[in-house]
Amino acid sequence: MDHIYSFCKTLYNCIYLPIHYYRNDRLELVLPDTGFPFDLAAPHLPALVSDGRPVSYLVTKEFQYFGLIRNQKTGQSVLLGPVISILPSETSIRNIMREYSISSEYREWLTELYQFTPVYSFHQFCHFLALFYQELFQDTIDIEAYLNVYTDAENTSVASLHAAKSYDVRETELFHNTYHYEQMYLDYIRSGNVEGLKAFFSNAFSIQAGRLADNTLRQEKNIMIVSVTLATRCAIEGGLDIESAYQLSDIYIQESEKVQNTDALYRLQYSMLLDFTRRVAQAQIPLDATSDIYKSIQYIKRHTNQAITTSDVAAYVGKSRSYLSRRFKKELGFQMNEFIMRCKLEEAKSLLTYTDKSISEISSYLCFSSQAYFQNVFKKKFGITPNEYRRQSGSH
Repeated sequence: MDHIYSFCKTLYNCIYLPIHYYRNDRLELVLPDTGFPFDLAAPHLPALVSDGRPVSYLVTKEFQYFGLIRNQKTGQSVLLGPVISILPSETSIRNIMREYSISSEYREWLTELYQFTPVYSFHQFCHFLALFYQELFQDTIDIEAYLNVYTDAENTSVASLHAAKSYDVRETELFHNTYHYEQMYLDYIRSGNVEGLKAFFSNAFSIQAGRLADNTLRQEKNIMIVSVTLATRCAIEGGLDIESAYQLSDIYIQESEKVQNTDALYRLQYSMLLDFTRRVAQAQIPLDATSDIYKSIQYIKRHTNQAITTSDVAAYVGKSRSYLSRRFKKELGFQMNEFIMRCKLEEAKSLLTYTDKSISEISSYLCFSSQAYFQNVFKKKFGITPNEYRRQSGSH
């Protein structure tokens, strides 16, 4: 057992980063040792080796990072990955299975693998590469500069580009006029006004947006990313729980990167704005809600899959149950336990529409005491059974 072998095992137990260790092109260690009949990292080894440099990396279509640190003198190599900055969506899982020719019978295995894979940013990934370089070469390196992640030329050119752009704008009087336009539709999102947003976009506007890329598709994708970011913030301000808002943001940005024509991108952007607005409307949180009530609502929405009670919410907020219940009723007009049930049922509607989970699985996931009880409260709330709702939604 050599030093790097031991180092890989020790570091893995600290950060749980998938590691392959090779010595003289022979695989000596794989962490984690899952026993799965597929390998997500090894297929990328030839491409990384072909780079020829001591450190190389690549990013897949599904935004997985793989890196290779290779010391040809000692014959030691460390392959890192997959490293992810966000948990893959169901669509991403399907794409990954196709990319690696993984049989559908291993879908649950693959999903479970990602669930136990920690999330790291690309910046952190670069630091892990630097750490392994230090161990293999007994030397330090600025990985970001080495890989040209950020170059001085790019940084210094920003100032000159800005100066030239400012000059051109003043000469041609092509100033950005998107600010007031943005504020108008963002107010509809913030207030959850779906019909107002639809009416707003039914009108024609002459918009002069800034140039964000050298080709039309990339320009529109960049604008889409900005729109998603703005919509996410306004939705949170309007009462959408933070975790749901950011998950939705990640999904729409990833989906926009897959689109290959501007018409489809425009439709996706419109759907995204309506989606955020509808979710805010469903949240029904007053904009003037106090901090205690806002925290309570966020906690409840994050724990729909747990058997939470008003006492649990009060303990999280740090107030007595009786005080918080009175404040909740006064500010929102209904009891906290009613809101907990409402959130569970709204989550049930989403699961019925967008997944193929059985009624029993949904009932259990949302911690109802029985499937019969879940079906009864669902029908009482919405006037139809869960199965009838699923059929009407047209998804399954």
